[in-house]
Amino acid sequence: MGDADPGLDYPRFVDGARRAPPEDVGGIPGFDEFVEAMAKPRHPERKRLVEWYGRVYDPEDIDLPAVKTNIAKLARCHAIGKAAFANSRQSER
Repeated sequence: MGDADPGLDYPRFVDGARRAPPEDVGGIPGFDEFVEAMAKPRHPERKRLVEWYGRVYDPEDIDLPAVKTNIAKLARCHAIGKAAFANSRQSER
């Protein structure tokens, strides 16, 4: 990684390999247990977790176009906020 490029909007999506953990899954240990249960159709907790999550969870099912779109929206909002802040500072002078 190098220095930030002032010509680019940040944050930026660099790379992704797996789907993010669901909210309230119980941190890293809870996520490990969740993934293990989802991967085994006969796991005693799987049915309950599928009901809780709403569907079967596949950690490899990452929607890269959606991730890139959402990060780009966040970067645009950040750029707009940064420009507005700079404008407010100039008008204070």
